[in-house]
Amino acid sequence: MKITNKINLLPWHPELHWSERKLTSINKIIIHQELGEASIESVNQYHIQANHISKEGCPHFCYHYGIRKDGEVVQANELAHICWHTKGENRVGIGIMLCGNFKGPDYNLGSDSPTEEQFTALEGLTTHLKYAFGFGDQHIFGHYHFGKPACPGYAAEKWIESKRNNLKDISVIDKIKKTIPEIQSRLKILGYYNGEIDGIMGIKTQSAIREFQKAHRLVPDGIPGTATWIKLIAVK
Repeated sequence: MKITNKINLLPWHPELHWSERKLTSINKIIIHQELGEASIESVNQYHIQANHISKEGCPHFCYHYGIRKDGEVVQANELAHICWHTKGENRVGIGIMLCGNFKGPDYNLGSDSPTEEQFTALEGLTTHLKYAFGFGDQHIFGHYHFGKPACPGYAAEKWIESKRNNLKDISVIDKIKKTIPEIQSRLKILGYYNGEIDGIMGIKTQSAIREFQKAHRLVPDGIPGTATWIKLIAVK
């Protein structure tokens, strides 16, 4: 895998600069999709002008890396830069953007999936970063873990969850399926869930679990593991 360094080649905002962090503060890799069909250069130009993130514009491309559809990996910022890619996680996360417009929850337009070349590059880049920081696959997240359900889309979410390996054990899957109604009931009582008690682990249920996990300082992965269950039972 080759990483093309464009940190100083992509135009910067004329006045703004990223704040910086110690590399030891980094604890996760967060994967995004562009939600459009622009180039990395076009996204950078959008970011340094007034945009949906900031009316003053942003200092630079808002991710550390971008992956083009042909698989080229572009580094746009130093890892020490605190880029504005994930609310609440910018100081500790590395942001990776997949170029493209992919289907996902609440956003059903766009193509089906990132390209095979993008997935190959994503595998190489995340492996490189895991080795550099001593991370495991549990350090890989999607933007959907932090409140953006459509990002980075169904296909990339499947790739991420296969890496995170949350539901590898079939006995765990069966156990969760049997307890979904109780999970929904507890979340409803606690004010996190307003849907039907239907026993289906859908988007609403997963979103409610994530909100509960975030509120109680648990890993917001949408999976009711042991720590989440203990907290669900304990909270009044």
